[in-house]
Amino acid sequence: MLPLLVKALGKGEYGVWVAMQSLVVWVMILEFGLGKGVRNKVIESLSQDRTDIARRYISSTFFGQLILWGGISVCLAVVLIFGELPLARWFKSAAGDRELAWGIFFSFLALSFNQILGVTNAILYAKHWNSATSLVGFMSSLGLFVGIWISTRLGIGLDLPTLAFVNLLMLAIAYMFQAGYLFKRFPELRPVWGDATWASFRDVVSIGIPFLMIEVTYIVIFMMDRWIVLQVFDSAAVAEFDIMLRLSALVTTGYSMCIGPIWALSGSAWARRDLAMLDKLWRIVTSLTIPFAILSVLIGLGINPFVHAWIDSSITLTPLTRCTMVIYTWVILWGNSYVNLLNGIGRTREQMICSMVACCLNIPLAIYLCGFSSIGIAGVLIASTVSLSFFALVAPFAWLDSRKICAQAA
Repeated sequence: MLPLLVKALGKGEYGVWVAMQSLVVWVMILEFGLGKGVRNKVIESLSQDRTDIARRYISSTFFGQLILWGGISVCLAVVLIFGELPLARWFKSAAGDRELAWGIFFSFLALSFNQILGVTNAILYAKHWNSATSLVGFMSSLGLFVGIWISTRLGIGLDLPTLAFVNLLMLAIAYMFQAGYLFKRFPELRPVWGDATWASFRDVVSIGIPFLMIEVTYIVIFMMDRWIVLQVFDSAAVAEFDIMLRLSALVTTGYSMCIGPIWALSGSAWARRDLAMLDKLWRIVTSLTIPFAILSVLIGLGINPFVHAWIDSSITLTPLTRCTMVIYTWVILWGNSYVNLLNGIGRTREQMICSMVACCLNIPLAIYLCGFSSIGIAGVLIASTVSLSFFALVAPFAWLDSRKICAQAA
């Protein structure tokens, strides 16, 4: 979809689109980590064959999210539609303020759908259907791709609000299909208003708050990076930065899909204090990092010819940027392997501490490094790599300590 988007919007407006998505994701802070909190609660309940408790958590989270995001949507609509915000100046965009306001609002609604109906992902994780959690994103992206392709073939202009609306529509349709199938397959887990309780919602929030602190780190590092590039450089530089990260994500997302079941399996093994299973899971995730690390090197070597031939011939990444991208990918791979293991057993303390340190360090370091003309956008990537390295170094020790606790309990 990248070549089509860059061609339809232009490199500059594509950068604005990316920056817009990064800005909207900040609203996830108001979600209180509910998505991951309900995931752990549902996994725990279904592991004990307590579908009644699992349904109570699902119902409480679903209706709680519905009320929460409904209220936020109304407030945001008032601010964006009736407020006189200089959005075009903030985003360095050729589009008007009103056009950008509608684009932001539709993008936010897509995020809201993702949070409300994303409660179905908790069921998929608990049933070890981790691959299926990617189906909504894939189907909505496929629908968006077809829409962009048709508009390009017909010569129909594509602006930011239209793109945001089509993205919202495709995501909503995909989630409705997923929810319909799951609740037909598992009617005992269908959310019911009568099962929703404030106590269950509060339990999910209490579990989710540590995950929220961790998510804030990812927002600061992965989303604010694009905003920093926009402010220090321009929207065209954001497009180049985003394309590089998306190619890196071919490796990191592929790895995450392969180790997706580890979260639930780690939680189940921890509940049984099964040390042998925990050791086996560790061997799986660490050994899988090797082929993906090699793949990241190949992408780093071939990224410029690929981008020239497939996306935009005017984009050329420097050797420093490409080398930094490979190291950045390695750090994410290593960190993700322990994230799934530790989150599955509910150990988030070290991750939370490293997250707070990373939050304080990432933005000032990125802005400082971008001040050196010889470094360019690679400075933002270097800052992200350094920030993420704290957890990558601490995580193995946290895992060894958890393993020791499990052995003593067993």
